[in-house]
Amino acid sequence: MYSINEAAKMVADQGQNIIKCAKELENISMKTGKVRSDLFERYCANQHSFHVHTYMNSTIENLTEVQVFQRKVALFGAVFVGTRTDYNAEVDAQQAETTYEELVAALNEMVNELSLLETSSEK
Repeated sequence: MYSINEAAKMVADQGQNIIKCAKELENISMKTGKVRSDLFERYCANQHSFHVHTYMNSTIENLTEVQVFQRKVALFGAVFVGTRTDYNAEVDAQQAETTYEELVAALNEMVNELSLLETSSEK
């Protein structure tokens, strides 16, 4: 069993991994081909890992900020879902940019809340 501090750090780190991959996807949203599709698959793998990490601690799993981040992750992924089966699928670049910005904001709020959680557990 992981302490709440360890679990919070893993969740925050995995959230950062999602953001890095999302930024790459957003940057190539207008391109087509296997590279974009492969990157979307990596994004989905990071999303799955994030979910697994949140299940390690029910306090973290139930944080509003974690749940909001998970919704934003799903919304960003929905912009690219067609690329999974169609390398030439069109992606709305404006929607990718907008949902990416919302995703980053949600990550920042989640990380702040996780930091507060870690601080309060040290007392």
